[in-house]
Amino acid sequence: MREQSWYRRWLSGNNLLNGLLVILLILLIIFLSWQIRFIFEPVRALFTAVGAPILIAGVFYYLLSPLVKWLTRRTRLPRHLAIGLILIAMIGLVAGLVTILILVLRTQVITFIDHWPSYWHHSEQFINETFKSSQFKPVREFLNQTNTGINQNVIDWSKKYLTTGVAGIGSVASTLTAVGITAVSTPFILYYMLLDGHKFSGFISEKFPPKSQQSLRQLLTDISKQIAQYIRGQLGVGLAVMIMFGIGYTVIGLPYGILLAMMAGFFNMIPYVGSILAQVPVFTVALIAGGPKLVIFAVIVLVIEQPIEAHIIAPKILGDALSIHPVTVIVVLLSGGHIFGVLGVILAVPTYAVVKVIVTRIYTWWRNNSALFKEEMEELKQ
Repeated sequence: MREQSWYRRWLSGNNLLNGLLVILLILLIIFLSWQIRFIFEPVRALFTAVGAPILIAGVFYYLLSPLVKWLTRRTRLPRHLAIGLILIAMIGLVAGLVTILILVLRTQVITFIDHWPSYWHHSEQFINETFKSSQFKPVREFLNQTNTGINQNVIDWSKKYLTTGVAGIGSVASTLTAVGITAVSTPFILYYMLLDGHKFSGFISEKFPPKSQQSLRQLLTDISKQIAQYIRGQLGVGLAVMIMFGIGYTVIGLPYGILLAMMAGFFNMIPYVGSILAQVPVFTVALIAGGPKLVIFAVIVLVIEQPIEAHIIAPKILGDALSIHPVTVIVVLLSGGHIFGVLGVILAVPTYAVVKVIVTRIYTWWRNNSALFKEEMEELKQ
């Protein structure tokens, strides 16, 4: 017999070396892809241009698709007419709410800027009186330095945006143009999403072999359900939290209550961690504007709101839709925030939910087809 080559002797039958070579090739591909990342710059620019309208339209798609189904079933209207009526009503409602919010927030922001010097002096006086003992000197110096730094940042920000004059008109015009394009293009994208979105799973699965079409269609349906449950649940809970805090802060007379309630509703989009972060500005404003008495009132509002949210609103609206352990959620949030910033925190949990569905499907397929679980599968069949 002909003598085997060195490749066959050392590599062909060595699974360990073959595995290491595969890992090395994967790492080499990743490294070379990073070195030529400039090739993907047009893709990044394209996503930057169309990403915001698509994301916003996607959120509204999952919110409005049940309403479209209900309206077409109850009124027998053609789908495109039902979508048109819903979009017209939605645009009018959003425009009215945005106008009201802008007027309210404008008043509160102007009031905050006008009262900022007195708030700063009051907080400085409170720190010096509370920690006047020599034992708390390091704490007092640290808090005073922090307070001074915040005040300086506010002054620098005001100077930057109030003294730019004509130089800042270009950036303002660019921002307004981007916002205008997003506002105009989003309804059109949303219209076609609502019109043909339910055909997406079938359209994609038809491009694959017939044996895999059913499983792929079911996978895409499960992913869509996970995203829909998360978006509807989080937005519903966030809106309810915003309304409850808005009423509570108005009753206790907390300054900038509407603004703080909106912040609480937005932060509540972040599971578990968001509700804690939302209270930091609330207690800070309450302490500076009204002292310990107003802080106690803010705590009472929180004590009333939390049980209602945790035991009534969240179970009814969100439920256990994603079936993700709280520790896993926190790890995912920390990782997403560290890598991608604020956008990573917002999209970390739904992205993890989608990846979880895909990995679960792949693992199930592997168990059903792998020889390692052959005896177990035969026992289950029997």
